[in-house]
Amino acid sequence: MTAAHGLGWPGQPGQEGAASGDEVPPGAGPTGQAEPTGPDPASAGTAAGRDAARGEWPGAPWPGGEPGDDIVRPPGADGLGWPSAAPQPGLAAGMVTARPGGAAPGPAGFAAIDLGRGGGESDVVIPVVAEPVSDTPIARAARAALAARSGSPAWPRPRACRIITIANQKGGVGKTTTAVNLAASLSLHGSRVLVIDLDPQGNASTALDVDHRSGMVSIYNVLVDGQPLSGVVRPVAGIPQLYCAPATIDLAGAEIELVPLVARESRLVRALAGFDSTGLDYIFIDCPPSLGLLTVNALVAAPEVLIPIQCEYYALEGLEQLLRTVDLVRSHLNPTLTVSTILLTMYDGRTRLASQVAEEVRGHFGEIVLRSIIPRSVRVSEAPSYGQSVITYDPGSSGAQAYLEAAREMAHRNAART
Repeated sequence: MTAAHGLGWPGQPGQEGAASGDEVPPGAGPTGQAEPTGPDPASAGTAAGRDAARGEWPGAPWPGGEPGDDIVRPPGADGLGWPSAAPQPGLAAGMVTARPGGAAPGPAGFAAIDLGRGGGESDVVIPVVAEPVSDTPIARAARAALAARSGSPAWPRPRACRIITIANQKGGVGKTTTAVNLAASLSLHGSRVLVIDLDPQGNASTALDVDHRSGMVSIYNVLVDGQPLSGVVRPVAGIPQLYCAPATIDLAGAEIELVPLVARESRLVRALAGFDSTGLDYIFIDCPPSLGLLTVNALVAAPEVLIPIQCEYYALEGLEQLLRTVDLVRSHLNPTLTVSTILLTMYDGRTRLASQVAEEVRGHFGEIVLRSIIPRSVRVSEAPSYGQSVITYDPGSSGAQAYLEAAREMAHRNAART
């Protein structure tokens, strides 16, 4: 019987008395006697000795071989041996070998390997195992990054330009991060977006890599000096169809300088009225962390308010005051003002408090709360230091994917309304 791993070669010349299917003990010679495993020093200089030293056995050709193929090769460790071109009993299905003198074309899914022996060289055709599609976290992130950067398919665009103020008097809740990343997401998916940086810190300008040094023409000159908005709008490098009206530190004095001016609460809405927004789909206004004149100007200028809420208790405390301010502005200055969107940010799924805050906000505000929740993400915090949004910095990260989903949800909600 053939050995379990194919080590016995039945029917080989020199194996007297070996019937078909009989086994030759490992290490036994043609007579069945044990032979030394190493090459004979006396025969080291002969061709047979050199073959033995290389692990090749001189003798008859491999079963099914052709004249000239005079090297008998030992079976492989897996018991299959060296396959030949013709199907052989005991070989795995699909294993074929090209003949000496040129590799015969193998079937689909097989590759030829040149042994490079020269003279009686032969090319061995072995099956090529197709690598399965990887489903590791890195592979998933890479696929998500490609989808994010490709911007395909395009999202629905609004019939008219939407002006959205992003406000919350509490600092550190993600107003600027939300403005920048929603704008970048929408721009990469076919929309034309303008970000107006109304925060004296100029963080949105930093994240979009727009120069905002002190003394430059900026949104400060629009509010205080009455310059046209079109004179300060600049394109964002690397993201087509995204624009920014930067803020400088000079804007910090605008709170005081606006006080004696006539209609001080309407300076921004007058600037937008003189600005041609027909070529835009969205205008995001990033507010400072206060309820001063700058934030009031932003609330008067826009019919929609987007409120980012950090999933912590302090965020709920400040929300009540913001809603009172929105009601006052609606009653006296902008009757069309509504809270259209609430976005939960900095969600930490490890804490029970975050889940409770999210449930309470959804229970109170209902459908205006986006289903997408922005998790805490180091990548989101790192991106501005490179002058980028997280959408371009690391589009495969959890933060980038969350903002992409939030922007997609906003785009499709608007399409459903219209």
